Amino acid sequence: MQTCPKGHNSTESDFCSECGAKIKGLGIVALGSNPTNKSTPATQLCPDCSTPHESDSGNFCEICGYNFLTSAKGGDPLSNFPPPIKSPANIAATAPTQSPLAHAVSQWQAIVSIDPSLATPDSPTAPTQAPIVIELKQPTNPIGRTSPARAIYPEISLDFDDAVSSRHAILTLAPDGSLVLRDIGSSNGTMLNGKQIATMADIPLASGDEITLGHWTRIKLIKSVDS
Repeated sequence: MQTCPKGHNSTESDFCSECGAKIKGLGIVALGSNPTNKSTPATQLCPDCSTPHESDSGNFCEICGYNFLTSAKGGDPLSNFPPPIKSPANIAATAPTQSPLAHAVSQWQAIVSIDPSLATPDSPTAPTQAPIVIELKQPTNPIGRTSPARAIYPEISLDFDDAVSSRHAILTLAPDGSLVLRDIGSSNGTMLNGKQIATMADIPLASGDEITLGHWTRIKLIKSVDS
């Protein structure tokens, strides 16, 4: 349990779960201090993905990597994949109302499970929970923990694991139907098939790949066979 600059008890270690204030250091307010004298960081929306960004949380958007100093795009995974070149025959066979992602969004599933063998000596007791199957229906699918105070409602919600950051990682569907993983600056990192991945790096995924994060969370990605 952390204490935010405004004196709230927070279940999150990075931002207060009650008011959304950023917690610095141990997040403990010194005795005799007056938290109300501290200015609230300015918040602006990312021009690329509309994610709220606090002025004291760095120069880059947590979601897409947009640079607020230079206005340079941060390499949104979708922008890394140019639209596929179609032959006239393929164009004729495609329904006019079908978008490039229309078929891709129905191909992937994320199977979320709790694996107690991933726990460290500092981990709490793993909860008992059946695997959860999530259809990846959106172009971008955030992984993290729900934070109403910060208006964070991830597509893949891992509220049962407090070692997962509110904004931990993103699974992005490319126009060609492939899936990309990106750690967006999580506190405790992200593992893919047992190996740590770099922050803000786009990692192509294959069916059967497994993401492990937090205390004991495992996410297996399955792609259905094309029809």
